[in-house]
Amino acid sequence: MGETKQQKHINDDSKKKETKPEKSEAKAGAAEIEEIKEFVVSSEKERSERKKAEQASVSAIAAWSSRKKSIAVLILFVAVAIADVLIGILACKVNPVVVCVVLLIQVAIGVLLDQNPIWLHACVVAADVIAGICVSQILLMAVAAVVYIAAIATLEVLQRMGYAPVKKEA
Repeated sequence: MGETKQQKHINDDSKKKETKPEKSEAKAGAAEIEEIKEFVVSSEKERSERKKAEQASVSAIAAWSSRKKSIAVLILFVAVAIADVLIGILACKVNPVVVCVVLLIQVAIGVLLDQNPIWLHACVVAADVIAGICVSQILLMAVAAVVYIAAIATLEVLQRMGYAPVKKEA
């Protein structure tokens, strides 16, 4: 019609720009479809190989000796305890002595109530949070509750490995 060369060039460029996103979306969709097909239609051998690869990553930790596993669990607990102290001191602006005393009390309660039912542990965690609300230190006591849960979990893992004594009920 009566379009100038410049207008044709602009129209052609806009058409090219419109089709490029459609092509990239189509490629992304095709890639997703291929991935799904590979998963669904894969042979028994391919699924077996995938399963072996997944198990290899799990068995890397499983291959550790019992002593290494117990040390790793203790290191994780120490990391949680250090995080509790740092959060208490830096974020909550609480005296370090108070933070450490709260930490020790939580660990002691965890050791004493280790073999009790789960509902009792839930009550202790709730009491921690309520105490935090009462003294306007919710974050500190919430982190203390996490330390309590970590102490219980650490004791449970160590008992299952045979490193911590199991309390016998009379």
